[in-house]
Amino acid sequence: MEENKNLQILNNLETSSSTCDIEIDDKLLINGIENTQDLRDCLANIEQELQQIGQLTVEDCINNGDKIADLANEIEQCDGILEGMENMLVNFLGDLGKISGDMKHLKEQSIEINQQLNNHQRVRAELSQFVDDMVVPHSMIKIITEKDVNSTEFLEQLHELQHKLQFIKTQQFKDAKSVGDVRDVVENLKYKALEKIREWLLLRISLFRKPLTNYQIPQNALLKNRFFYEFLLGNDRQVAYEIKDEYVDTTSKMFFTYFKAYVTRLFKLL
Repeated sequence: MEENKNLQILNNLETSSSTCDIEIDDKLLINGIENTQDLRDCLANIEQELQQIGQLTVEDCINNGDKIADLANEIEQCDGILEGMENMLVNFLGDLGKISGDMKHLKEQSIEINQQLNNHQRVRAELSQFVDDMVVPHSMIKIITEKDVNSTEFLEQLHELQHKLQFIKTQQFKDAKSVGDVRDVVENLKYKALEKIREWLLLRISLFRKPLTNYQIPQNALLKNRFFYEFLLGNDRQVAYEIKDEYVDTTSKMFFTYFKAYVTRLFKLL
C-alpha cells in the first residue's frame, strides 16, 4: 500500500512539473511577441529618423553646394600645392646629396692643397736657408777686406765666412751647380782673411820679444781672438803651423831670458 502511495505522489509531481513548464513557455512566448513588436517599432522609428537625417543632409548639401564646390576646389588646390611641395622636397633632397658630394670633394681638395702648401713652405724655407748660406753679402766683403782684424765686426764676419766655407764644401759633394757662382768670391775672401790674420798674429807674437814688455797684454789679445788660429787650422794648416812654430820659438826664448835673468840675480844674492 505504501509503495502505491509513493508512486502516486511521484506521478502527481511529474504532472505538476509539466504544467509549470507549459506555463513558463507561454509567458516567454508572450514576452517575446511583445518584445518583437517593440523592436519593430524601434526599427521603424530609427529608419524614419535616418530618412529625416538623410533628407536634411541632402538639403544641407543642396543649400551649401557652392561652399562644397569651393571646398572641393580648395582641396584640389591644396593637393596641387602639396604635390608641388613634395616635388620641391625631392629636388631639395637631390640638391643636398649633390652638396654633400661637393663638400666631400672640397674637403679632399682642401687636404691636398694644405699638403701642397706645407710642402711649398718647407721647400721655401729650405731654399731660403740655402740662399742665405750661399750668398756672400757686400757687407761681409767690405768688413773682411777693410776692417781692422782686432774689431768685433771682423770676428763676427770671420765666423760667418767659416760657415759659408763649410757649407760650400758640403754642397760640392752634392754636385750643386750654384756653388760655382760663389766659390771664387768665398775663396778670395778666405785668402784675404788668412793674410790679415797671419800678419796680425805675427805682430802680436813679436811683442813678446821686446824687452820690459808686459807679456800678458799680447797674451790676452791672442786668447780673445783664439778663433783666428782655428780658422787657420781649418783652411791653411801650413800657415797655422808657421804661427805655432813662431809662437813656441818666441815664448821659449822669452821664458829662457826671464829664467836666465832670474837665475843670475839669485847667484848674485848668494
